[in-house]
Amino acid sequence: MSHEPLRAVLWDLDGVLVDSYEVWFHLLNHTARAFGAAEISRATFEASWGQGIEADVERFFPKRTIAEVEAFYHAHFMDHAAHLRVDPAAGHVTRELRAHGLAQALVTNTPGPLAQDILRHAGLALDAVVGGTDVARGKPAPDMVLEACKRLAVTPGEALVVGDSRFDRQAAAAARVRFVGLRLAGDVRIERLEQLSAYCNGARSI
Repeated sequence: MSHEPLRAVLWDLDGVLVDSYEVWFHLLNHTARAFGAAEISRATFEASWGQGIEADVERFFPKRTIAEVEAFYHAHFMDHAAHLRVDPAAGHVTRELRAHGLAQALVTNTPGPLAQDILRHAGLALDAVVGGTDVARGKPAPDMVLEACKRLAVTPGEALVVGDSRFDRQAAAAARVRFVGLRLAGDVRIERLEQLSAYCNGARSI
């Protein structure tokens, strides 16, 4: 796969910029109680972690619409924000990439409006947000990666995805975008966000 000089970084949200695992566990059970659905166990939640809202509806809330569940998530996510953890390097790294002229977008299966709220709460500012309900198919399909490239006015060859799951890696591969794995195998693997800047500086001058 050939690449052009890097112009854009596409970020996954959970497990990369923030860790909202505990937020979602509490929120899903809050939603289940409100909708009269069964309690979601730790094991069940772990097995479903990272899936899109459509899968949540199908698995946990089959009597509700996607719109109803998305609205409840958006209304009540911040009720559990005490459980949200922000990577301490996220702000510095995103600002450094911006200073080097790189556009940045979020590509997440989290619904777009909620993802915007999470970014604001975390004190992070990106150029675009593509959420799970903004495209026909969430990750591992390439749709949101390609949509982010479109919104940033870059080609897939000028972008990279930073992610921590096989869904991120598969979405990047399907979109023909290079992939940087955070504690995960990729075109490049990094162990900490701070390591991304050095790679991006080299990729800008390919």
